[in-house]
Amino acid sequence: MAPGKASCRRRSSDSGVEPDRGALPRDRDQRAALSQRKKDQRIALFLSDFDQQAKEHIQEMKKELDSLLQTAEKAFAVELLTMPAAVRKMKRKEVL
Repeated sequence: MAPGKASCRRRSSDSGVEPDRGALPRDRDQRAALSQRKKDQRIALFLSDFDQQAKEHIQEMKKELDSLLQTAEKAFAVELLTMPAAVRKMKRKEVL
């Protein structure tokens, strides 16, 4: 053994599980169909979750927009109050 190196056993790559050599083509097709069905279910679940999250995000954005509109309306109302009464009562045609 070389100095400074610990002895280590080499591990076998044999897992003890036999490869699927004797499977009939029909069995493979059934497994492939089941596997495809599982993939399709996972994709459908992912898409439905994605859709739900998008709907929730849209609802949050609508609430934020409503809040911003209310803030803008309040700011405009305050701005109108700071103007003289005569200017507030004027129509747009008179101003132009």
